[in-house]
Amino acid sequence: MKMKILISSPYFLPNVSGITYYVDKLAKGLSAKKYKISILTTQHKKELKKHEKIGEIEIIRLKPVMQIGKGLITPSMIWRGINLVRQNEVIICNLPQIESAYLAFWAKIFGKKIILIHHTDLSFWSGIKNKIIDSLVFLSQTMAALMAGVIVPYTDDYAKNSYFLKYFLKKVKSIYPPIKFEVKKYKKKKNKKIIIGFSGRIAKQKGLEILIKSCNYLDKELGKNKYVIKLAGPIQVIGENYFDYLNKKYRKRLENNFIFLDNIKREKLDKFYQEIDVLVLPSDDKLESFGWVQIEAMLCGTPCVATNLPGMRIPVVKTGMGELFEKQNCQDLAQKIVKVVSNKDKYVNKVNMAKLLEEFDYKKTITAFEKLILLDDHKH
Repeated sequence: MKMKILISSPYFLPNVSGITYYVDKLAKGLSAKKYKISILTTQHKKELKKHEKIGEIEIIRLKPVMQIGKGLITPSMIWRGINLVRQNEVIICNLPQIESAYLAFWAKIFGKKIILIHHTDLSFWSGIKNKIIDSLVFLSQTMAALMAGVIVPYTDDYAKNSYFLKYFLKKVKSIYPPIKFEVKKYKKKKNKKIIIGFSGRIAKQKGLEILIKSCNYLDKELGKNKYVIKLAGPIQVIGENYFDYLNKKYRKRLENNFIFLDNIKREKLDKFYQEIDVLVLPSDDKLESFGWVQIEAMLCGTPCVATNLPGMRIPVVKTGMGELFEKQNCQDLAQKIVKVVSNKDKYVNKVNMAKLLEEFDYKKTITAFEKLILLDDHKH
């Protein structure tokens, strides 16, 4: 009989984020291993079905009663959660998630295995509303962590520098995110300009202001009209409208050097990565814990420049396929971009590329999760 696994996440597809892609790829990988997977999430758009089956995976969407920032308040989690926990043998919660304590509590009562996936620390941005919301979520996931048998961050590097995970290091088992990315070969056009790429949501924590400010130095190093910056990712993000802020503050610069492509379908992202000369991740916030678009770009033979942050630096450190720059240092970012685009062959050795990226293999991630699921030591 198939083991039943409940994966709980505040958001799921079609919402675009690292967490939703993670949950999707993990669910599909475990389903292929013959586990019966259910995903418990929120109906973040009215047109989404409350219940549907995609392949062998069951999706249960609960209707929220209100939204505070990015958070959705979903009281039906209380009574639906109990029944779903009882029906499954393993409960996987994706943090940050305010419902994690509640689900972990019932999992504990019914003797189920509890696995927490820690995607990122909370931001605790300024403002009383942000502080209250983050404090409530922090309290909830702390209670969940006390009850859980294992907590899965992306890397040991992030875990050791996390203000949350440092209290639970004995329970930490780091596993790289489930990166499954198909790469097709395209005939690359010879570009007249150097193309600098960015892939991700147009959101505050992505450090886009640092990238914009680095243009003053890029103008001097590359020439004002010798480069263009293309951004692939959703402009409209739940709970914020950061694009409007950027457009008002940096309108002239954006018009001159930036092209916003909005959300590119995943099956076409490989073409974007192959078109650009370098992928840049200028994030300056603890909300960024890995930046797996780096691995996607590297699989396409494109080097990266990323902020030297815990977790986020791992792809560059492990592969050598790029450079790291000092957090919020616009000049250093520009210098690293110039260094990489001027010596691209140094960073992309296509002969050794597969070997360098081997440890980030999707199958290895799914196998590591399966080992956790089958262990008895986190059933308490």
